[in-house]
Amino acid sequence: MEFSPLKIISIVACTMLVVGYLKRRDRKVHIPLMVSAFTIDMGLLLYIEITRHAIEQASHAPGGLLIFHITISVGVVVLYIGQVVSGIKKRKGISSAWHRKAGLPLVILRVGNLITSFMVTAASS
Repeated sequence: MEFSPLKIISIVACTMLVVGYLKRRDRKVHIPLMVSAFTIDMGLLLYIEITRHAIEQASHAPGGLLIFHITISVGVVVLYIGQVVSGIKKRKGISSAWHRKAGLPLVILRVGNLITSFMVTAASS
């Protein structure tokens, strides 16, 4: 199993997301962890796209595992965006059922994203 700098950063972001979720009732811990995890993950996504042209590569007959990884990754991005928007509203005092309901699915998908990223790397080696 290879632990490249990108994988280590991804592990850190995923860990921050999990801890942030577990600390969801403590705003002073939850909000900075979640914002940091989101920022790191979006930075990783941008870096991978710029340096590896991931979207273009994925469009050239990807295998089933890669398609699964991409599907999970898109789900993570969609849920992150929803969580950021609903989190800002919630911080302003506007109730958000979405924020509460989508938190655990985001964490589950992000952990799945991390696991499948190792699997995709191993399969392409």
